Parts: sequence; structure tokens; C-alpha cells
Amino acid sequence: MKKRIVVYIIIVLIIVCSLISFILWNNKTIATITLDINPSIEINLLKNEKIKSIIALNDDAKNIISDNFKGKSLKETLDLITNNLLKKGYASENERLEIILYSTGNISNNNLKNKLNKSLEKNHIDYNIIVIDKVDKEDKEFAKKYNISPAKASYIKTITYDNKNISFEQLVNKSVNELKETKETGYYCPKEYILEGSWCLKEINQTSAAKGEICPPNYYEYNGICYEEKESIESDNYICMSEFTLKNDKCVRELTENAIPTKYTCTSGTAKTRLEAGLTNENNGDAKDIVCVDASNATHPMSPCEVNDGTEYTMSGGKCYWHRAPVIAEGCPGKIQVGGECWDDASNILICVGARDGKRYSSRDEFCEGSIKYSNPEVSEYKCENKNAKLDGNKCIINEIENAQKERYCPNGYTLVDNDRCINYSKTANKEKGLVCDGENTKLKGNICITYEKIEANHN
Repeated sequence: MKKRIVVYIIIVLIIVCSLISFILWNNKTIATITLDINPSIEINLLKNEKIKSIIALNDDAKNIISDNFKGKSLKETLDLITNNLLKKGYASENERLEIILYSTGNISNNNLKNKLNKSLEKNHIDYNIIVIDKVDKEDKEFAKKYNISPAKASYIKTITYDNKNISFEQLVNKSVNELKETKETGYYCPKEYILEGSWCLKEINQTSAAKGEICPPNYYEYNGICYEEKESIESDNYICMSEFTLKNDKCVRELTENAIPTKYTCTSGTAKTRLEAGLTNENNGDAKDIVCVDASNATHPMSPCEVNDGTEYTMSGGKCYWHRAPVIAEGCPGKIQVGGECWDDASNILICVGARDGKRYSSRDEFCEGSIKYSNPEVSEYKCENKNAKLDGNKCIINEIENAQKERYCPNGYTLVDNDRCINYSKTANKEKGLVCDGENTKLKGNICITYEKIEANHN
């Protein structure tokens, strides 16, 4: 009897363990997917590609997903995400959507990419998918520090490797569209701005759009006429602006600057600044200019009693007196009576022989004005202020390097205008009623006109 009970207990335990294992197996995460657009989303999959959980990795993603996604198929979930991207303005039919895709576990990137392709194409969204094959420990550390996905951290890291002047922190809050553009062009914006071409835009005002005349869909207004438009095509050829030369897919130009003198040589005399030489004051722009000062043959000022240049003088009690005048009834007003005559006290006066400059000197250590020789020095050594410059004589040679851009061209029958639009001059259309925006740096989004502050983008 006891043996039979033990057998029953063992059977029950086996059944219970099997049920628990079955439940755990069916509730096991078999793959994790992250999608980065600007909304960043994490999807955890169960067996049969059902959604175990979906997590918003940033505030934008909270507008795109909900708890209702749980239990749905991956295909249905991707459709819902795509629809919400359109509804919430994160995607449109007129702009290309850049997406970073990364997955781990029992789902291939190709399988996932195909499913995402179908969902995007069904909604007529122009897109490009950037597949991240691997993230490392550093990517995960950056992701945790900046509250982004490891895949986005990996992509940002590749940009900073190629563009040394751009920091990781400057890119963490940027959309994938902006990141892709920065990677290709080297342009980037301050934190609160969005990148568009070589400009940075910041929203400063919103107004309701007005009704007006606009070109119909798929037409572009050029010089006041609506021409049929197609998207330009990116070629495999790299191009540079006219002043640059293409070298190894980089645009290079040589700039020349004057080098900074660091050492001077004088044929005679000593090199001094004009301020040190007493030729100017510290407020003048030439105060630091260098001159050669030669005082080897310069003369020092002397007492009037030593000059002996014909000026009347007398000595009394070790003092020098000059400029004699007769004693009058009032005595010697303004002068001193010496030996029955009136004299000026010259004991503290120093003058220069024959200089006739009228200048009074206070010390015998000074040099008489005009007796010092000044000349221009020769520069014997130079340096470049820019550490990346190469010194060539008295010039600094700087190689300025920019990322080359892919050349764009148009389908047959279309002409490239405004650098990126293809129009067909033989196909025109009349304007029709629609919503328009007035004002400079203003764009239409839905039925709202958004005005932007516009500044030049920084460039690597």
C-alpha cells in the first residue's frame, strides 16, 4: 500500500514538473529586438513569434506602443508601430525614415528585416534600415549611461570614430535620420537643434496654416512653375566642392597662413618690444612689435654746468645755476641771488648736448632722445599656432579635410535642381488649393506652420 502511494506521488510530481517546464518553456524569451528611429523600442518575443513584452526605451516611444501589444504576433505589432509612427508624425510619405535594427536570440536579422520591409512598404513609407550585427561591452555601458539602446550606442560610436571633433554626448538625443546625415556629411548641431543639410534648425513658433495655391502632390515649384518631381539618385561617385580635391573618398584643400615669429636676430643692438623700448604705450596695438635697440653710441644727459655749449652758468656751494639776470629793486623774483646776480637753480636739471629737444631728464642713466639707433630685426625662427599645420619657411600649411558626398543624378528626362530635386521641364501642372505657410524659415507640418531659428551647422 505504501509503495503504491509513493508511486502515485512520484507520478504527480512528474506531471507537475512537466507542466511547469512546459509553461516556462512557452513563456521563455527566444529573441529580443530593438528598433531605433527617434522612438526607441524593445520587443521581447515568445515562441511562435508572439509578443512577450514591449518596452519604451525613451519618452517618444511611449507615444507609439501600449500594453495592448502583448500577445500579438510580430507582424501585427510591426504594422501597429508603423501606423503609429505615421499618426504621431515620426514618419511621413515625403521623408525617408532611417531605422536602426538589432536582434539577439532565435530570429535572424534578414527574417526580421523582411517583415519590417513589408510593413513599411504597405504604408508607403520611404525607408532605409541600418542593421547592427553586434554590440560589445562598451556599447552596453554607453547605453546604460545615456539611457539609449546598445544598438544606437554602437552606431553613434562609429560616427565619433570617423569624426574626431564630434563627441558621443552631442549625438545621444539625435534621431537616426540626423545620425545618418552626420555620418555621411560630418555636419552636426547643438543639442536643442535638428540637422537639415548644412543647417541647424530649432522650433521657435507655431501658427495655423493659411489656405492658398500650391503645387499638387509629386510636383515641385521651381521659378514659380509646378514641374513633375522625382527623387534624385545617389551614385557611387564621391564629389567635393570646387575648392577641394578628392583624395581617398575625402575632400582635401590646402590653406596657407602666416607663421608666428618666435625668435629675432639684430645686426646691432638688442631685440625689445616697442613698449620696452619706450616707443609706445601699452594701450597701442604695436606695443608687442619687436625692434632692435642699439645704445652703444648713445649719449647720456648732463647737468647744464657740464654741457659747456655756450649757456651761461655758475657753480656755488656744489650747485649748478644758469640763466643769469640782473638784480632789480625787488631783488630776484623767481630766481636765486648768487654772487650779486640772479640765477635759476639747475642742480636737478639734466639736458643733452646739442639735442635742443627741450626735454628735461630725471636720471643720468637715461639716453638722450634721438641718440639711440632703432632698426628692424630679422626673424630667425617661426611657429604655427594651429597644431595640425606644417611649418614651411614663414608660412603654415594646413590640410583641411571634409567627408566627400555622394554625387546625385536624375532619371532620364529629369534635371537636377536645388542639389537634390529632379524635375521634368516638359511636365507641368496648375496650382491647386491647399495649405501654405508664409514667412522665412517656416515649414508646413500637417495643418501647422512651424517657424525655425536657423544657424549654420558645425562641421568636422
